[in-house]
Amino acid sequence: LPTCSTHSLVRRAEDHGSMNGGNLPSDLPASYRNRGVRRPSVSAEVITEEQSRSFRATRYPKSEEAIATIRGAVQDNFLFEGLSYKQLFDVIECMLERKVSADEEVMRQGEEGDNFYVVTEGTFDAIKDGTVVFTYSGKGAFGELALMYNCPRAATVVARSQGTLWALDRATFTNMLVAERRRRALASDAWLSRVPILDYLSKTDVARLADALLAKQYSEGETIFSQGDVGNMFFIVEEGEAKGLHLATEDGSVREMAVFREGDYFGERALIVDEPRALTVVASTPLKVMCLDAPAFERILGPCKHAMQERINAYESLVAAQEAGD
Repeated sequence: LPTCSTHSLVRRAEDHGSMNGGNLPSDLPASYRNRGVRRPSVSAEVITEEQSRSFRATRYPKSEEAIATIRGAVQDNFLFEGLSYKQLFDVIECMLERKVSADEEVMRQGEEGDNFYVVTEGTFDAIKDGTVVFTYSGKGAFGELALMYNCPRAATVVARSQGTLWALDRATFTNMLVAERRRRALASDAWLSRVPILDYLSKTDVARLADALLAKQYSEGETIFSQGDVGNMFFIVEEGEAKGLHLATEDGSVREMAVFREGDYFGERALIVDEPRALTVVASTPLKVMCLDAPAFERILGPCKHAMQERINAYESLVAAQEAGD
């Protein structure tokens, strides 16, 4: 399978951004870039596995309150998804607090990027060619595109009030965040190559899928989605087991219709036929799944749809037969 580079991490962000575009990795927010602004073609900085493992970051001890504040500020940023508690704590510990004054310039358009910034207090304007294109108010993050893509800053960011930023320097960002996501993507590539339904995809598409997937965990007995819900996610079981339950319309009885184990998938029907969920899916054991939002499902899994439709038809025939038998 293709090697996962920083370019694929940027592509991964674009797939994820279709669901919540405010987290796209850019010195500009997605709301501006979606107007058709094109990024220059540039090369990402390459860090070898040996360099990453030997890297030693500078750490800055923090209070529990500061750690909790930073965690809350980055919890929806794609770069931090899938990190263990220890990995997240290690990254946060390497962030350096920066207090800023009103009208202070944090970074300037066209300059080389040196830090990734997390906003936890204050108001900041992102300015492109003299025009304010986005305002961060008390939360958000910026500066990752220049570090990931090794390109100049795409915007100037200026504080409009006193505020607090947490800065992660380029070397730490690359070795701790980007390298970890690269390792996870490579592991996902290998695992996905063993999922039968994905045999219809090219190696390139499997790599794109690995970049776009989100990791989620559920406790035993927890409901992933309910019959009648609007479907917006597709799921592949990575570890554990789940069961699909159908509520009969006539007598209200509940039947177990399917069991999903490692390598199985569910949630495709609502996305393909554009109808509410036909099953309730509940975790039978502690469950790890990989999720794909609806737009990325449409872009990447097109070659799999015919086989998925055949399974949908078989399921609907089974439900009809059981209800007729009653």
